[in-house]
Amino acid sequence: MPTPTFANLPAGKRARVLKAMKREFAACSYTRASVDRITAAAGISKGSFYQYFEDKRDAYTHLVEGLMRNRLALVDTPVPEASLEQVLTGLVRGSHGFQARDPLGWSVLARAFAPDSPLDPAALTQDDTDLIRWVERAVRRGQDDGELRADVDPATAAWVLVHVMAGLPDHVMRRFGVTAEQAATDGSAFDRPEIAAVAADTVTLLTAALAREEL
Repeated sequence: MPTPTFANLPAGKRARVLKAMKREFAACSYTRASVDRITAAAGISKGSFYQYFEDKRDAYTHLVEGLMRNRLALVDTPVPEASLEQVLTGLVRGSHGFQARDPLGWSVLARAFAPDSPLDPAALTQDDTDLIRWVERAVRRGQDDGELRADVDPATAAWVLVHVMAGLPDHVMRRFGVTAEQAATDGSAFDRPEIAAVAADTVTLLTAALAREEL
């Protein structure tokens, strides 16, 4: 994690460092990314960089974690008055919409799925307590409305839902041969109808598993 020195930087300088990191990790794989280029772009010394972060991996982890939170920013909003199917579909669409909102951030996250990445992006999402609690609230709302089974523990259901949805990008990339480089440089790789169909099927299966049986 970043040091207190980084946290205490003026907001403008901190943003400049993060922007330089984002540009570098969006353009290069983790292995090829250069601390020298980051510091030059940010206008800081290499010594300062290592006062902010333990090493390149520490900086990369901080950046990716922040982007993952931004990609799923909807967890900061109240649970919508919608069905669980609509909530899960919103998660899929919100993730895809991140590409348009932050193309550099999208490229960083796509490259995080490359073989040389030291991180597992899906694990970062799976461990996101705020996201799990948000989905848990959605499950409870569905139970209260009679849409979902009342005999299922909401916290367990939320854990399962988040883990499956978090693993979806890696699944479709492997299944349809989309490399991290392709995803990073060509976001349209995820616009293929067969990938959209898998996402829709995943939502349908998860919803059906929790749906209350009709009497």
